[in-house]
Amino acid sequence: MASTAASMVNLALTQVGYKEGANNYNKYAEQTPGLQVDWAVYGPWCQSFISWLAWKTGNRDVIPTTASCSVCTDYYKQRGAFTRTPRVGSLAMFGSDGGVHVELVIGVFNGGRDIEVVGGNTKDYPAPNGDGVYRKTYRDWASTTRIHGFGHPAYSGAGVVTDKGGSPGRYKIKAGQTLSGIAAALGVTLASLLAANPQISSPDDVHEDQEINVPAKPAEKPKPPAKGREKPSTTPAPPPDSGSATGEYTVRSGDSLSGIARAHAMSLARLLSLNPSITDPDVITAGQVLKVTGSPRPEPPPLMGEGSKSPVTKPAPKPDASKPASPDWSDRFDRIDRELKEVKDELGRIKDRIKDKPAPKQPEPHKPADLPLPPKPSHPGPIPPVTPEVSKPTDIPVVPQQVIPTPEVKSAA
Repeated sequence: MASTAASMVNLALTQVGYKEGANNYNKYAEQTPGLQVDWAVYGPWCQSFISWLAWKTGNRDVIPTTASCSVCTDYYKQRGAFTRTPRVGSLAMFGSDGGVHVELVIGVFNGGRDIEVVGGNTKDYPAPNGDGVYRKTYRDWASTTRIHGFGHPAYSGAGVVTDKGGSPGRYKIKAGQTLSGIAAALGVTLASLLAANPQISSPDDVHEDQEINVPAKPAEKPKPPAKGREKPSTTPAPPPDSGSATGEYTVRSGDSLSGIARAHAMSLARLLSLNPSITDPDVITAGQVLKVTGSPRPEPPPLMGEGSKSPVTKPAPKPDASKPASPDWSDRFDRIDRELKEVKDELGRIKDRIKDKPAPKQPEPHKPADLPLPPKPSHPGPIPPVTPEVSKPTDIPVVPQQVIPTPEVKSAA
């Protein structure tokens, strides 16, 4: 038996943000009975997404189980349930004959001129082949899209759409606009605007013509009852919600909202929601007190003075016995940063003191003593002439040389 149109819408909203895997892989064809074939699991899956919604909500008897947009379009044309008038729960069929792409209508505005849809295998603009499940709004869809018409399943009723964001619309960012300015113009907080657009990782990272979700304005708070004498309640107060503010933090020079949120294990959107007075996340001042979750970082100890030997210490605050002690890694890292900064400052002061004192004279390098040079001779006079020595007679007798005759040798005849 068919279910309601709201059942399709509510389930489709839970799938916004799903992204396909490699080679066009999608979980919808793989999980839907009758579509578990490779060409559907690894092929265009916009119609498989609709078939999966119908299977999960019990609407398979009014929505065909198919991966083909042409088959779906023909299904409603044959039953006389295909028109150009959108309704919540209708299937918007794209292309000249309705066989290119399909998306589920989740909202109809301005007499049917504008529609809001959720589609698979698409982008955040009219695209027949994208990478995930997106929620978007088409202004004047008849002239801005290639919608061929709408197939109308025979649901059992309309049902109630439980959209946590109320009935959000879409807004196209214009040149020069910021998220904080858009939030102020639409009458919503920056935190709720960021929460409605989880695809925005930084409030400064937006561009012209980008479409964003706009959350519904918060309901007005009821007026407090007239003051009177009331008996004090004896019922103990419930423990604070883990998501509510549990402490305060005083902004220091050089802090940023993203850094404060990260130090307290919070998201930037959560920090902004606890401090609605902040309209621009880039504008905070030193000394400003913010509400945070978790324990605020301790104040840094005073630095040692020039003439003091030890810093002035303040008595440590008494620990709260009602809160269990738990390690806070961000506090440890901050303490290490402060200690390193103190060492750096102390080294800087030592360096300054050294600069103020006159530098002592460095001893000259030792030089070897000069060896005495031999005395230079005085200017010489004229050189006396050299007289050859005359040999003197000696007393050794001279023996006359004796000549011995040589006998004559005659040759034989």
